[in-house]
Amino acid sequence: MWGLPALDRRLLKIQFSFLLVVLGGRCNQLAVAWWALQETGSAVAFANMIACSIAAEVLARPLLGWLGDKYNKILILRLASLTSVLTALWMVFLSATQLFNPWSVGALMLVSSAVAGVRDPLQSSIIPLFARDDQVSLAMRTKSMLSSISNLLGPVMASALIFSFGTTLAFTVDFFAMLGAAVLITSIPLRLDASAPDEQSPAASGWRMIYSGFKAVYQVKVEFYLALVAMLINFALFPFFTILLPLYVKTVIHFPITYLGLLDACFGLGILAGSYKITGWLTYRVSRDLCVAAGFALLGGNMWLAGTLSSIVVVPLAFFCGGVGLMLINIPTSAVRLLATPKQHRNRMFATVSFLSAAASPLGSFAMNGLIAYLGVALTIASLGAMVLGLSLLVFLIPDFRTFMRTPDTQLNSAYLDKYPGAFAR
Repeated sequence: MWGLPALDRRLLKIQFSFLLVVLGGRCNQLAVAWWALQETGSAVAFANMIACSIAAEVLARPLLGWLGDKYNKILILRLASLTSVLTALWMVFLSATQLFNPWSVGALMLVSSAVAGVRDPLQSSIIPLFARDDQVSLAMRTKSMLSSISNLLGPVMASALIFSFGTTLAFTVDFFAMLGAAVLITSIPLRLDASAPDEQSPAASGWRMIYSGFKAVYQVKVEFYLALVAMLINFALFPFFTILLPLYVKTVIHFPITYLGLLDACFGLGILAGSYKITGWLTYRVSRDLCVAAGFALLGGNMWLAGTLSSIVVVPLAFFCGGVGLMLINIPTSAVRLLATPKQHRNRMFATVSFLSAAASPLGSFAMNGLIAYLGVALTIASLGAMVLGLSLLVFLIPDFRTFMRTPDTQLNSAYLDKYPGAFAR
């Protein structure tokens, strides 16, 4: 039914470990927020802690992404899991003893966020160790499906725990989730990540490998322009959910906060449906480039309708379609990136693209004040939606986009090396 047995059980262990990590992380984030606001009473202090932790995660992706290309991926995951277990345990101790200190809690959040930045690209780059070329798309869909499940369940579970039992139990659940993930990772043999000597760069320094990651993305034009398009999406999407949507619901249409939760849930369900079934069904019948364009159209249409309508039927349905659209963008492009990138550059490629994609999120947040003052909340949302809709046509102008997206999985192995050899030269 789920299609999971087709994948290597060891890969499923790794992906289920990430599900536990996200579930525990959601408990941790909400517990920290509640505890910090309760102890300090300062939204500004809490916002600064969150901003620093997000910055640590975003910066860790390019600055530490080379580790997964130079060293044993399973070993890196084991060390990341051990660090997560220790930070979670320390947070339990601080909460249980009520020793709230902004610097201690902030430091633990920074470490946890940096570990998440290291772990994030490994979720994708590790897949070829266990999956054949023709299984990569299925593995990417499974990863997205499990991630969407944890993102849906995490906030509900965390809020219920904190409301019923307090923050200490939420931190304890985070600890056991991290411990379970570590046990799963430890059960994977290290030797599976062994590579031939010429596939790694043990003599290269970390800074040189960071540079090579940015160089590869810049010279692989299809990835560079896709990263720029992703920056535009996150410029709109991040403030849409964090700033514009709450303002719109509260101050424009004057609906209760439960409506905001409904919209978030519909978007999450769209992500789940898109990763579980719809993306696989559609890419089997339609070329990937058309699926990606359709994804942009659905996501942009979701935002545009949210800014122009207040229907309690149409708008939630649009959010569901927007979640599907996000998967129609992410899964095909990630599968092509994973297969077409040479093995020794995969982690850096994913880490650098992820960094560039996320870099515009804070810029979008800062820009919202001016846009809201000039256009108003509703028109700002509709304008950003129209921008994303326009991207559904602009993606066809990306060099070699259609060529790579229409190449069968079994013919994509290191295809970027053949097309852009200079991008991966040492």
